Amino acid sequence: MKSVLLRLRESQAAMSGTEAAIARYICANPEEAAHLTVRELAERTWSSPSSVVRLCRFVGFDGYKEFRQELLLDVHTLGDTGSHEEVELDGTATIPEIIDSITRRNIQCLEDTRYLLQAEEVEACVELLRKARTILLFGIGASLCVARDAYLKFLRVDKPCVLNDDWHSQLLQARNATAEDVGLVFSYSGQTAEMVECIQAMKENGAPVIAVTRSAPSPVAKLADYRLHTATNEYTFRIGALSSRMAQLNVVDILYAGFVNAEYDYCMKRFVRTHIFKEGQ
Repeated sequence: MKSVLLRLRESQAAMSGTEAAIARYICANPEEAAHLTVRELAERTWSSPSSVVRLCRFVGFDGYKEFRQELLLDVHTLGDTGSHEEVELDGTATIPEIIDSITRRNIQCLEDTRYLLQAEEVEACVELLRKARTILLFGIGASLCVARDAYLKFLRVDKPCVLNDDWHSQLLQARNATAEDVGLVFSYSGQTAEMVECIQAMKENGAPVIAVTRSAPSPVAKLADYRLHTATNEYTFRIGALSSRMAQLNVVDILYAGFVNAEYDYCMKRFVRTHIFKEGQ
């Protein structure tokens, strides 16, 4: 499912002023917009049919016809969850309100990510991980924490993987990559210059790259061979990686579960062998 509403919301920051205005109108009035012709939508948004078509192509559709069909499906499938109101911290929130707000954001983020992920793309990524000589992991900041989680998971089943904590070392591992390896890159924004340079180095060596990133167009998404899109409901003033980190960890869990499922007998033996027994168990 291409999830029009989620893509529109995630991509607005990278749109032109006219495209963003059209996107906001659709997100605010999805059911109405889904029944408008391209000319009617252009009139409602004080734009032009060509601007509407450019918006459709910007978020990954061939044209307005495909866009409108997917929007109708979105309205039927997602209901209000595809276009939800963001609530910001304003300095007056109580702890119970924060508990409720953060929990709802994380739940919504996971639901949104579920609709963004394409099963065929995930399956192809699992196959790449299975066949790779080594999984090369990349990420800085909060994304490094997610990469570390992936490292520990694949280490448990004895799948060769490499993760370096500093960027210079990550760049070296990228430059040493071969076509037999696979790069797994975590970048919420898709704009991180260090990750872009690492991907470029891997591509020069013929190594396939999987990017776990948001659905908005970005240099990381453009360079990667496979894109596993995540949704997020971060605050406008980003106080830290909150729901974006949850979405990335969710993708790691999905990839790992897919790997274990495909290599079930082997992984079960690894689980038994690597289990650390504790007193009282």
